[in-house]
Amino acid sequence: MTEFTQEQYQKFFDEFEKAYKEYENKVKERRARGIHDYNVFDVLETKEVKHSKFIASLLDPKGLHYQGDLFLREFINACDISDFGLDISNTQVCRESNNIDIYITDGNKHIIIENKLWTGDHDEQVARYIQIIADKIEKGVNKQDLKDRILVLYLTPKSFDIEKLGGIKTIEKDCLITEKDYGGISVKYKHITYENEILNWLNVIKAEIINLTDLNVLITQYEKAVKKLTNQGEKMANAKVKEQIKENYELCATIYDEFKNVEKDWINDFLEKVFEILKEEIKNIKFKKFKDKNTCVIEIKPQESCEKYFRFVVERKTNEILYGFLKNIDKIDLKNLPNIKLCYYNWYLENSFEKKTPREFIQEYIQNGAENYAKKIKDTIDNFKDELKKINEALNQNNQ
Repeated sequence: MTEFTQEQYQKFFDEFEKAYKEYENKVKERRARGIHDYNVFDVLETKEVKHSKFIASLLDPKGLHYQGDLFLREFINACDISDFGLDISNTQVCRESNNIDIYITDGNKHIIIENKLWTGDHDEQVARYIQIIADKIEKGVNKQDLKDRILVLYLTPKSFDIEKLGGIKTIEKDCLITEKDYGGISVKYKHITYENEILNWLNVIKAEIINLTDLNVLITQYEKAVKKLTNQGEKMANAKVKEQIKENYELCATIYDEFKNVEKDWINDFLEKVFEILKEEIKNIKFKKFKDKNTCVIEIKPQESCEKYFRFVVERKTNEILYGFLKNIDKIDLKNLPNIKLCYYNWYLENSFEKKTPREFIQEYIQNGAENYAKKIKDTIDNFKDELKKINEALNQNNQ
């Protein structure tokens, strides 16, 4: 590995600072002209539920947009599912019906939209939803006929190969077949994305309502949120900064390696300070700092009954910090407890879970001090005491 002198580092930083100041000035000029990524949906929150709520509100022919079935019709076209035969003139759109993210039906045809942003498939959701809808359809209907009456749209930010879904035996380009436990039902299926179908849909409906200023602005704001979600936000790149990096690639790689080490040590040291504060007030608390320092964990068992099933953790891994109530994977059977929702590989209680990149964690928490983060942890544990008690009682009964 090449060794660099102090003079080489200093020269690079001086040149880089000059190039970056030019970049910052260019950014300020562009933002002054209204070119930016700011949108109200990021301010309000951009989790799955927010996206699902807004998409459903547009799809609903009876929605407050007063555009009738226009948005639903164009959504059907954007997803290329016109041949499914949904009667758009007689359609209902529901949110969280039987926990389905978005459910569309004309009474005869049924569309299940499963919205997945950062969480993977868990609890055999899609298979359960198919079974729920199949049970709604009149008894005596041939299983083969269900394929023409149920369609699953699996919505993700970007396109990728989906090789496995819980409770699903077969995944084909246009078809899903559930496992025997879920009736072995065959239904129509399509994988759609925010990057393609949703953005195409938003572009079309914006053009349709170009004269309705308020509604157009709102949809444009949502379009920005989707572009940011799919890494298509306004790019303000600086050719000079890039050229500096290319010309000094090896030196930049060395700096980057040191940057990642500093970032790692900074977070680990911060979590150790948080632990020192918490251990004065909380029993059953542990701090593990592993030799390679890629992983360190604050672990809390706030109740005796919680120890068997859940523990609270702040876990720092290489490129992410995870936070929330983590289940003891080998001890919990949740099949008969559908009210408990888990996320992130089916490990964390969904409503306690938070995931940050190291950069986000440093910006949001470290700069505000260890005391504030320790308080956040204590408040979370206090807020979940009653819920955990109910969960533990149900699990004790379920796993006896």
